[in-house]
Amino acid sequence: MSEGMSIAQPAGYVPVHASAFADGAAKAVTVSQTSPLPVAAAQAYAATSVPLAGTVSDSAAHVFGPFTPQLAREIWATLVGQGASGSAQLLRSTDGGATMAGLTAGGLAWAGWSFGSVTGSIVNEQVATESDAAATYYLAVTLSAGSLTYRIAQ
Repeated sequence: MSEGMSIAQPAGYVPVHASAFADGAAKAVTVSQTSPLPVAAAQAYAATSVPLAGTVSDSAAHVFGPFTPQLAREIWATLVGQGASGSAQLLRSTDGGATMAGLTAGGLAWAGWSFGSVTGSIVNEQVATESDAAATYYLAVTLSAGSLTYRIAQ
């Protein structure tokens, strides 16, 4: 704190706020240049889940999966078309794929895409973060033309 701080009357004092942390004896130590806030760097590590990836180029209705996500990590969907027309939707199941439901956000459909004659990126975005150990994901794809390369991964 700088010296000579002005104090306006009639208070006669200045409330000072400072961060503190517990030392080894559970005593409060004020953060300062000589006692910096102790922090630990979190090391980034690769996800252990196996990506769901492939290419489809026929007009049959497909459901690919399952993708079993690592918990508390973002799930990314990447779709790249080559003259692709059709639709794709990410589905979630908590009963081993017996029932699958489309994702929603705020009650509206989420992680579903329709595309026409696309060559290049259709989607490359985070679609979910999972916290349920029973959850698995599937990708439903139906094409009317072209081919689609897909990847659901973390």
